[in-house]
Amino acid sequence: MNRVPTFLKWLTSALLGISLLTGVLLIKGQGQPNPLPSQITASPSPSKTAEPKPAELNYLFIALISGDQKIVSAMILQKSSDNKTLKLINIDPETPIVIKGKFVKLSDAGLGGSFDGVDKALSSSLFTPIEGSVYLQRLALAGLADAVGGVTVQANSNYLVSEPNRPPLFVPQGSVLIAGEQAAGFAMVKVPNEATADFMARTDQVIRAVFEGMPVDKQRVEETLSALGSLARSNIATSSIAQMLVVLKENNLWPNAIVTSKLIK
Repeated sequence: MNRVPTFLKWLTSALLGISLLTGVLLIKGQGQPNPLPSQITASPSPSKTAEPKPAELNYLFIALISGDQKIVSAMILQKSSDNKTLKLINIDPETPIVIKGKFVKLSDAGLGGSFDGVDKALSSSLFTPIEGSVYLQRLALAGLADAVGGVTVQANSNYLVSEPNRPPLFVPQGSVLIAGEQAAGFAMVKVPNEATADFMARTDQVIRAVFEGMPVDKQRVEETLSALGSLARSNIATSSIAQMLVVLKENNLWPNAIVTSKLIK
């Protein structure tokens, strides 16, 4: 009679045990691993930290940029800390400033491809505080004019306001409602032999009307500014700019703004 070797008996017993154990596990878990505890798989809870209050802005530099990256118009908005007065300082684009150790005209400060440090250099040149700056391309200003439903300006003559090599675009003499490209051109295109002070006055009309026409709603103003995308650049949070514009509107500071000009003789 043949005998079964001992090691075969041991192997058969081991396989039978594994099979039984596997069957029990499959019946218990339906062939699927048990789920992880909920505290492990739960999504991170959203932060309940309140949105930080935007930094208060009282001195804002605004520059209008042509297609060839020149600063063609500029001004500084100065709001008093008690929100009672507003001063508009129109800046002559011929104003000399020091960039990287060299004197350049304000108009040419961005020709190197960047406007970094322009506001600080201008602040030093004029001995005037500037806390932040915003640079608007022509299409950005056109978009803002459209966003407020156009602006009413007083034109002392018939003005050609299109850029070189573009189809002619005019603003007629008199009190006229303009928007989009017309409004941007009226603020940004200086006609031959026009006095700088007269040109600054045109820029002032458009900037004042655009910002005064914005709603007293910080979120809507911020959304309008953010929608400009790459057509506008700034070195301060959009929320701070929006907050300043809302404060100016809420306190009705635009109609009684004090206008001055920094002219280069």
